[in-house]
Amino acid sequence: MRGLAFLLFFLGLVLTWVWLGTDGDTPKNGVRTAPPLPAPTPRDTSKDAPERAPEWTGSTTCAECHPDIHARWKKTAHALTLGGPEQAAKPFDGDVFWARDVEHVMGPGPQMTCEGPGGERQTFPVEMTIGVRRAQMFTTSFPGGRIQVLPVFLEVPKKKWFDYTDFIFGAPPEFRPEVDGPYAWYGAHRNFNSRCGRCHITNYSIGYDADTGTYDTTWTERAISCELCHDAGGAHVNYWRFPSAGADSNQPDPIVNPAKLSITRSNQVCGQCHAEGTMVKPGFRPGDNLFFFYDLAGLDDAKHLYPDGRASELIHNLLPNMTTRCGPISCSKCHDPHGSGRPGDTHRAVGDNKMCTQCHEDVKEHSHHKPDSAGRSCVACHMPRLLIEGGHGRVYDHTISIPSAATTRQWGTPNACRNCHMVEFPDWETPFLKKWYPGSDERNHRVALADAFGAARLKQPGWPALLIPYLKNPNPVYRAGAARVLEHSNVDLRPQLQDQHPLVQRAAVPGVARRHPEALVSFLKSENHVLRRTAALALVGHEPARADVVTALEDAIRARPDHAELYEALAQVTSGEKKTRALRRAKLLRPKR
Repeated sequence: MRGLAFLLFFLGLVLTWVWLGTDGDTPKNGVRTAPPLPAPTPRDTSKDAPERAPEWTGSTTCAECHPDIHARWKKTAHALTLGGPEQAAKPFDGDVFWARDVEHVMGPGPQMTCEGPGGERQTFPVEMTIGVRRAQMFTTSFPGGRIQVLPVFLEVPKKKWFDYTDFIFGAPPEFRPEVDGPYAWYGAHRNFNSRCGRCHITNYSIGYDADTGTYDTTWTERAISCELCHDAGGAHVNYWRFPSAGADSNQPDPIVNPAKLSITRSNQVCGQCHAEGTMVKPGFRPGDNLFFFYDLAGLDDAKHLYPDGRASELIHNLLPNMTTRCGPISCSKCHDPHGSGRPGDTHRAVGDNKMCTQCHEDVKEHSHHKPDSAGRSCVACHMPRLLIEGGHGRVYDHTISIPSAATTRQWGTPNACRNCHMVEFPDWETPFLKKWYPGSDERNHRVALADAFGAARLKQPGWPALLIPYLKNPNPVYRAGAARVLEHSNVDLRPQLQDQHPLVQRAAVPGVARRHPEALVSFLKSENHVLRRTAALALVGHEPARADVVTALEDAIRARPDHAELYEALAQVTSGEKKTRALRRAKLLRPKR
């Protein structure tokens, strides 16, 4: 009995185990199956999963997918625009350079000994080198985050030190900046934070504190890198790293490709640096309208432009490009922003006429110069190199215009013939031009342009009549230039406020303010930051708009808290503590006033 009981008990355990080891269900075929295995515990893959990129990723992230382009770009002037002292084209080995009765000692080592604050002779470390190809500038730091451009520059091709003061301010050789004044090299006019950094650094923030006069300047990359032209790359990187929410979602890639923008907007991407003017509001992104953010120089600027519109000083080429009869032509038609290994990163060598015959016929007989001579090059005659920077630099003429002996004779403008044929007597080239190109001066619109703007600069009798037709010229640069110069005439410029181009609208504001200030009141609420700021400064004395002027000036100050003229204007339209604070802030920027 005891054995039988044990056997029955054992069989019961086996049957129970079998029953518990199933899901209790029997399939139709009568075969009992094992229950499914439980799902495995997910493995921690956080270390393997791609990370989300920040908004501004830096060029090294771009290199992960675009290594060839990145390798080419690393050799360009864009990539090398701001380096350490080791980037100087000449060593700091103790050279002595005299300028404006001040001795400057360059070294030994990366330092410069010269006159500093208070007129005391001091030694300043060289911390950064600006530029790589034509001229190099050097910076040093002061308390409060201030970065200043040192007083002596280097002309790279000649390895020659030179003083920048004479042509940066247009000062005569005998001029010597006042000690501790705004034109001293350690003053506001030579401040890197406010005046230089935006065109040498990516994702640049000035970080000026108006109450302490200090800077907390930040950036993500010390170069003109991918994101300055293609916009912040984080969204683009994440679009491809996480395709379910990006590339596979039928949504467009958020990166900006300047080649897919209109020619105008594509060129404005370059123009954020390659244009002379003032950044009125930070935040320009590729594809935006540049003229909403930057107040650019125009044909009224005799320092930077000859009366025929060609560069007499560093103008950075956007404005001349806007006036070329070859236009509209994209910068990237001739230049490779990613680098070509050639000077200027041109697609072809500068003297290669195939650059021009992309659009023009190859008119070999047109040049009237021998084959293989310099004069046979299209660029030699139509884009001659122009002297800038007090003779220490040269740029190619981006107006792409026709040589004219007439403008040389009348207004002293350079012409291509004299770049090669350095003759002393006047009109040497005239017989050749008349023989080879009959009527060229009559066809050359720049002859009349120079006559009109040249007469206006000299205030010759009847000069307004010469400019009035340019108010209706097809080119916005000429319309804007005429409006700027006619500010001091009796011409009613209110129609120009309705112009389709913001450059012309902005140019008309000062002239309208002199006679019809009420016409500008609506501009105080314009979405165009340049128009709003310009109107506010022009309407400071217009009592009916005082409240809106104050609001517009305060908006402008939030955008550029480092601009003294905004505080000075605000002080004129406010009172009490607000006025006192505005004057105090202005004095921090202009201590000598």
